[in-house]
Amino acid sequence: MDRTNVPWRGNFCAAITPFTADGRLDELRFADNLRLLLAEGIDGLVIAGHTGEAWALDVDERFRLFELAAEVAGGRVPVIGAASAIRTAEAVGLARGAERRGLDGVLLTAPAYAMVDEAEVLAHFRAVSDGCALPIMLYNIPRRIGRDLSPDLLHRASEIDRVVALKQSSPSFDDIGRVIDLCADRMLVFAGNSAERGLPAAVLGADGFVSSVEVQALGAEAISLWRLSVAGEIEAARVVQQKCARVKKFLGAFGTEPASLKVAMNHVDRPGGYPRPPILPLSAEQTAEVEEFMDKMAPAPVPA
Repeated sequence: MDRTNVPWRGNFCAAITPFTADGRLDELRFADNLRLLLAEGIDGLVIAGHTGEAWALDVDERFRLFELAAEVAGGRVPVIGAASAIRTAEAVGLARGAERRGLDGVLLTAPAYAMVDEAEVLAHFRAVSDGCALPIMLYNIPRRIGRDLSPDLLHRASEIDRVVALKQSSPSFDDIGRVIDLCADRMLVFAGNSAERGLPAAVLGADGFVSSVEVQALGAEAISLWRLSVAGEIEAARVVQQKCARVKKFLGAFGTEPASLKVAMNHVDRPGGYPRPPILPLSAEQTAEVEEFMDKMAPAPVPA
């Protein structure tokens, strides 16, 4: 299995997980958010990842989100469930759960916290590949996991049977181009942090984005960034890119992700809900600042 076996292209959204004020899973808002994104043209969905507050979810809750996402998407776009875990057996179990619930793939990081070496990272990926039938999108996010997967290591990982894609969120933009050069014959390369580098990643030859903050705060306008970029409408794409970057930077100054994103969404009538501890809601003063900012970010007409 390689990149030719999956129709994954375009702007995928790493969906939030809305909770109620008392910390319960808000299934209605979760489904409503996915329906809204689909109506606005999103190309794929990633469920229960870092933007989805995976650390705050138990296994049964993750599986419930997988079920809801598959039901809402109804086969219209790919749905990828996050199967990241420190223990390899748990990651395999999450991947199998995603398979049983009708998802199209799994998202997989290296194990966090355990300080594994390269051989152990590859063994972890192979175990998940061997343990389920779904294609795998690897996720390199050093800020969350504590180690950076080098382009050379990712090249070796691309030879694992079910590894077909990568979300590259390395802090070095050069790593996107290096991975495209090394792995594009076997592995799709999706850019992370598309709010700041979606347009240049598309120009370099990326196969898509896995976006988060910008598309859930701005909707169709931000979703259009991929289409504009690959269509060569550079000036229109540049305008959207700058607005996305401004939103990401502003919201990043308040609280712990994704608390500020949820406030922004709620204020513009998008189903954000609340975060779950250990993440705390914004203060009243912070909420007022975010709401004032979002009033200035009124959606612009989406270029045809």
